[in-house]
Amino acid sequence: MRLPPSLKVLALVPVFFAPLSLPAVAGPAESALLAKYAGNWRGTGEVTGPNAGSVVCRLSFKPTEEGAVAYSGRCSFGAGGYSFRGAMAYDDAKKRFFSQSSVQGEQVNTTGKRNGNTITFSSSIETQHGNASSTFALAGNAIKLNFKLIDKKGRTTASAINFSKQ
Repeated sequence: MRLPPSLKVLALVPVFFAPLSLPAVAGPAESALLAKYAGNWRGTGEVTGPNAGSVVCRLSFKPTEEGAVAYSGRCSFGAGGYSFRGAMAYDDAKKRFFSQSSVQGEQVNTTGKRNGNTITFSSSIETQHGNASSTFALAGNAIKLNFKLIDKKGRTTASAINFSKQ
């Protein structure tokens, strides 16, 4: 079974990145904060809306020599699923965390905001399925992903996926 279109938005969440050319990065303290997420993570959540059900994800983070964090993962919903990969980093020249993604041929740039030891990436994009918004937070010993899609018929699909380190 393939994922319903309203759940394909999970694959479009702009914080899930395709590998792209990242600018030179620095910020040793910020890079060290990102590197703390190295390892394997598992996430679960419930999807609400027209295609309700449970979602299970796995995620792996690996620091790079450039100070970025590369990751890859897979989420499963019912008999369907999707994979993703990418990177996030700190741009010392601009004094901010950032991500770059390629979503169905479109490049999306997302800025992350730091509050204490939490880095939050928030974004909203218009997709072929509707308006998708997401928040991806690296929060100490947890990772949290919230997404919402308002489809072309005005129906809302949403989920909160909480990850813990394995």
